[in-house]
Amino acid sequence: MKTTCSVKLYFAIAVLALTLVSGGCATAPKYERFATPPLGSTYTIARSDTGSYGSGTTQITMKIAERMWEGKQVIAYVGPTGVTLSTPEGRWPAILTPDEKPIFSFEPPIGYEFPLEVGKTWTKSYRVTVHATKQTIPFDSTSKVEAYEDVTVPAGTFKAFKISSSDTTGSETVTWSSPEVGMWIKRVETRTAKHAAGPGTREIRLISYTIPK
Repeated sequence: MKTTCSVKLYFAIAVLALTLVSGGCATAPKYERFATPPLGSTYTIARSDTGSYGSGTTQITMKIAERMWEGKQVIAYVGPTGVTLSTPEGRWPAILTPDEKPIFSFEPPIGYEFPLEVGKTWTKSYRVTVHATKQTIPFDSTSKVEAYEDVTVPAGTFKAFKISSSDTTGSETVTWSSPEVGMWIKRVETRTAKHAAGPGTREIRLISYTIPK
């Protein structure tokens, strides 16, 4: 049970955390494929926690770099709390510790089903491997593109897709994503009473970003 709880705790950080979607026009667009942010881009977020997530607000800065994973070049979102790897298709194969040792990996890599457009729904099965114990746990995730709308955070107001997701670990996530930034704008994670760690919330908002020209 302790191992399962730890897996779900780590998984809540990573599950469907990153999606890049296109926009910028008055009507809801269709986002055909993942758009990789330029190397050297930086993003600073505010993370506010309650309940089983902890308490308080923390600022975290991440930088886009490149890494190798299982012989393939991938994009890395590098921050003080760890490294998230992304395939060229925008799916996450692994989450690493700050010193870049694998915490867990996903099979298949976890992510959204492109193209994205308002009203689209999908359900997909995954397996997450905990590298410390070699334990593999299956789970299912269901997502829906709810809307294409304005979202306001400290970094500004952006057109973004609102995507809701839930999974069989007891986690629910709502993410607002925009292609002009190259990252999510806002995210709200909720642990339900079903979650092994107990109920809690985590809200993440973009404070600032820089994208090399």
